[in-house]
Amino acid sequence: MWNKSEITFAQIFPRGTAYQSEYDTKETKKLAEGYQCQIEQTWDNRPIDHTPISIDMKWHFERVRGAPHKRVIKVSISAPLFDDPEPPFEPGPTDGLWNYEVVELFFANDQGNYLEIEVGPHGHWLCLLFKGQRQCINDGKDIDLLVENVFDMDVWKCELEIPLAYLPGRVTKFNAYAIHGTGKDRVYEALHPMTDKAFPEPDFHRLQYFKRIDTARFIPESYNYRPFVDMKYGNMWRAVVPDDDDGETSAKKPRKDDDNAF
Repeated sequence: MWNKSEITFAQIFPRGTAYQSEYDTKETKKLAEGYQCQIEQTWDNRPIDHTPISIDMKWHFERVRGAPHKRVIKVSISAPLFDDPEPPFEPGPTDGLWNYEVVELFFANDQGNYLEIEVGPHGHWLCLLFKGQRQCINDGKDIDLLVENVFDMDVWKCELEIPLAYLPGRVTKFNAYAIHGTGKDRVYEALHPMTDKAFPEPDFHRLQYFKRIDTARFIPESYNYRPFVDMKYGNMWRAVVPDDDDGETSAKKPRKDDDNAF
């Protein structure tokens, strides 16, 4: 699995910064701590009956010689392996992955734009961008995701990198989900469950149940005020924010989807 390196001031402000202030030092320390959570309830706020799924997120900046620099959130997931039937497709971007064993991460802003990342234990994944509730602006096949899975007995460990350019900008809210089991034994779990009993069935796109998150633990504040654009990915959020010509280190201003998708 990946080695975790020390975060430096230069990784947060890689160019154009003349000095390091006390505030910048505090930001660096906060990023070094990262963000950790565990999924301990079902979608409707009942306790789970297995070891909780744990999620760890940290910022990573890396200068890449001859290529755009890497600015990503490194995510580590540790989950029980329920050994459900795997998707009958080659590993990679997989439409309908929510119908299989999966962990899902949602990053949203106050304008209702959000990123959905799904990963399964057998190398399948899905990355979807939304400009509003269920208003998907990509088909899931046009985005790469670096994913590495390792099985340790009955535990599934997943490492993935989420490029900064995939995030909608001004991320303030987060939720995480997990699904496993088949048929009537299908189980839906949530980091922040639906506690008001207002709905009879799970729907992971109900943004009102997302909770606010301290994004400064995994995204430098200088990079979270608008969608980021770089030479490798371009403007992923062009449908929300038009292009401009700010260049490689610019951070821009702030199809229909299957109704059964979670």
